[in-house]
Amino acid sequence: MAEGTTTRALVLGGGGPVGIAWELGLAAGLAAGGVELRDADRVIGTSAGSITGAMLQSGEDPSVLVADVEQLVAGGAASSGADAVSSDGLARFMELTFEGAAVDGAEAEAAHRRAIGTFALGAETIPEDAFVDTIGGVLAERPWPQGFACTAVDAATGDFRVWDAEAGVPLERAVASSCSVPGVYPPVTIDGARYVDGGVRSALNADVATGCDVAVVISVMVLELPPGIDDPRIARLLGSMQTQVEALEASGTEVALIVPDMEFLVLSGFGMSLMDFSLLDAAAASGQRLGRAEAERVARVWNR
Repeated sequence: MAEGTTTRALVLGGGGPVGIAWELGLAAGLAAGGVELRDADRVIGTSAGSITGAMLQSGEDPSVLVADVEQLVAGGAASSGADAVSSDGLARFMELTFEGAAVDGAEAEAAHRRAIGTFALGAETIPEDAFVDTIGGVLAERPWPQGFACTAVDAATGDFRVWDAEAGVPLERAVASSCSVPGVYPPVTIDGARYVDGGVRSALNADVATGCDVAVVISVMVLELPPGIDDPRIARLLGSMQTQVEALEASGTEVALIVPDMEFLVLSGFGMSLMDFSLLDAAAASGQRLGRAEAERVARVWNR
């Protein structure tokens, strides 16, 4: 690759409000070590990653965002009721997600996404307008950031959508659709259709970065089971994301993958506490520490 022609992608995975804080912390820690994720030519965000990506790609200093992360993420959620997460709804969505990891074939996968969409459409949640307004409050009327895209799934058809500037969708509505966790938050209406979390397809959607020269892929979940945990359902789910990363590498993209360290795994209850708004500051601090530790390794890819 000739100097100055490298195209950089940043892939930010889903992981609830705790994942937003951790990803922002990572960005701040990496920046302190000379890795500026705001230099990305393309940012692909799913769920939590859509909020993180929109803020970073808008040019915000990650260290400033981290310093105000609790008010930034939790402030509007408290007033709208978005912080009152339905444990039953979340548990059912996770069960459906695990079941989906065992489904094989494009048609069967689309059918399973439709089943999750049906569940989401029938769930009791806060009103759609309140949810979209909450996301709008976080994004603070930012215009659509250059190079930013976020993912969602049509609740009725199961079709996967990637919203970018050309789609002509308001930023807060596109990001809200990407963050619409089935059973927890309402599906979001865009052009007459209703959309749910891009994580219904994959918590990473790393394949959307195909075609870029280099990519930093940040997953809020590990991509293989930690020692002492033996659950084939979870293993299949994590393996499906690992397969996406491997396919991205096989396409010719050089990838620097960042996954949680043990500190964040413990803090997040090994992924079971990612919707706990009380953990935001601790998650951001954990991300900053890991970002500093990973900066030298990631710089070898990102700063080419």
